[in-house]
Amino acid sequence: MKKRILIIGPNQQHNHIIAQAIEDSEQPIRKVANILYTNETIIVPNSYLESPWMHKHIISLQQKASKALFLVPIPSIKKSYPPNFAYALRVPVIGVVMYKEKEHTVNEKIITKKMLEEIGCIKQQYWLHINKEEIRAFVEEIR
Repeated sequence: MKKRILIIGPNQQHNHIIAQAIEDSEQPIRKVANILYTNETIIVPNSYLESPWMHKHIISLQQKASKALFLVPIPSIKKSYPPNFAYALRVPVIGVVMYKEKEHTVNEKIITKKMLEEIGCIKQQYWLHINKEEIRAFVEEIR
């Protein structure tokens, strides 16, 4: 069975940007309301994070994953992940902060770092601006 990269995040647009970079495809990834399997990724819809009853399905996806990416957008309006959620997974977990603007307040950075720690993404954390060069460098590094 082929192992894929599990992408979990509250912002579906960010999930698709990362997945498209991993797939190395010019064709956009279609948007669906359920779990999407591509050649290299498994994309979890944001509605699964919002429902506590769906968390067990996210956890069960680790059987088909080589690693898991937990995406956190800046600015983040609400906490989307349950506390210590990354500890439920046995695959390597990577915390990824996605942002559009280059400048952020110190308070936003502290809150986001604290959110990653609450999720359980302590070992590997990346801060990515939404541009193709930075995302491609990230994808090459995690492969």
